[in-house]
Amino acid sequence: MNNTSNDFSRWEFQNIALAAVAQCSILVNNLAFQGQASQTEMAASINPLLVLNPASVRDVYPSISNLSLGLKTLQGIFSNDRLRENAELVRYTLGMLLLRNKLDDDQVMQRRIRQSLKVISPLQILSDTELEEDADRDIQYQQDHTYEQLADLYQDTISTLPYRIQVQGEIDNLKNTDVANKIRALLLAGIRSAVLWYQLGGRRWRLIFYRKRIQETAGNIRRKLIAPV
Repeated sequence: MNNTSNDFSRWEFQNIALAAVAQCSILVNNLAFQGQASQTEMAASINPLLVLNPASVRDVYPSISNLSLGLKTLQGIFSNDRLRENAELVRYTLGMLLLRNKLDDDQVMQRRIRQSLKVISPLQILSDTELEEDADRDIQYQQDHTYEQLADLYQDTISTLPYRIQVQGEIDNLKNTDVANKIRALLLAGIRSAVLWYQLGGRRWRLIFYRKRIQETAGNIRRKLIAPV
């Protein structure tokens, strides 16, 4: 994919894609332990999965500011002072990168996933207040249906690969169907962002040798997002 945006370099976009994976990781963790997560951040993480023919990286991540949580998480993951605190997030992030690699070896599964995604509607970006007020039950139904479709797709495809991500959390949350659907949808979305990260030059060995540069880049991108225009 060509980078047609002048806002960020290819290296920065590579780290934005990695931040999207990290955001999926922390949202999975939040859902598993708290049973809830920001709807805006969920949509920003999952909708890139449904962009099937992007002309640029910007098409995949149209609102990079909504990936701020992922950028912040990326800084934490690559901080030597917070390794233990972020152990689960590191495990989920590396797990999605590994599953990308497994999926890359299965062309049949790739085609099946792509065909299935064509008929799934993206999530509308709604504030948590709008959802709590239940302003539009049809929108809420559509959101839930999207999560369910993506969760089913994850179970029918990614879950059959020889490696599976084990999510840790509160048992009541993990047994809740709505929460479980959102977690599976996020894992599938994280793998999609891992695919883009790889296409932009990302490699797992670089996570070790470039960890300080990645941490600094994530911070610089966050500063760009909040800098006055």
